[in-house]
Amino acid sequence: DEEIDLARAEAAKQRAQEQLRHVTPGIDTAQIEASLRRSLARLKVGAKRRRRGPPGI
Repeated sequence: DEEIDLARAEAAKQRAQEQLRHVTPGIDTAQIEASLRRSLARLKVGAKRRRRGPPGI
């Protein structure tokens, strides 16, 4: 299913932001930042699709 799950993307964004606020030694911040970027991209695409409405038939 190619639908963007906005709730899931928002939850992933929140988790990544929280992890970045509380970084512990030995944690790979690059991986967390990549996760945050993916979530933000999904949210952006989802917002654009929502504005356009459902595809025509």
